[in-house]
Amino acid sequence: MDGSDVSSEAGAARWLTIHDDLLRGLAHAFSNRVATVVAIAAHLDPSRVPDERLLAGLRSDVDRLDELLKCLRQLPRRGEGDPEPMLPVDGVTAALALFAHHPAYGAMRCTVVGAEGVPPVRVDPSALQHAVCVALVSACRAGGDVAGVGVALSSHGDVVRIAVSAAAEHGELEAGALAQEVSAVDWLLAGSHGRGFAAPLGCGLELPTLQASRHRP
Repeated sequence: MDGSDVSSEAGAARWLTIHDDLLRGLAHAFSNRVATVVAIAAHLDPSRVPDERLLAGLRSDVDRLDELLKCLRQLPRRGEGDPEPMLPVDGVTAALALFAHHPAYGAMRCTVVGAEGVPPVRVDPSALQHAVCVALVSACRAGGDVAGVGVALSSHGDVVRIAVSAAAEHGELEAGALAQEVSAVDWLLAGSHGRGFAAPLGCGLELPTLQASRHRP
């Protein structure tokens, strides 16, 4: 087994760990929301006109259940999904919606900068969403629970960069742990010609622009 195989296995294993954490968070949120719907339904009397406040609460919780269901559907990796044109910020937005349910880091504040003017890329949407989640975990581990996380989008020639870093350091992120998260990004984006990189207090990813991808085999 060569070094690239070892790195790929480590990256896949790291993503599965993060995947399971996200799944647990989503399952917990889904369970809580179902319990709320059941509690509201128990107060509905079929012989009486329902209170509009109860109905409004029920509609709100059903909408939230629908949002959670969409997140659950986005969590499985699509395998070798076909890359398609998309704006990088859309992948970041989708990742943040999923990451909000991470049991350890979902409450972290996040600021996104540089979205305007960044060209589109060609990427498997689920791979980009998952890769940004990995980078968010890396930044949260570096920042602990004392600071927010920043996502910076930029373009440099034929490459779009998404760098995710903690706003302030909280302890030291082990180099081996950071390498695993970079390798997870590499593994997720391999089919889209993307790669991960170490960033200050976190990690990030690079993808060829849509224009540049048209010249790739």
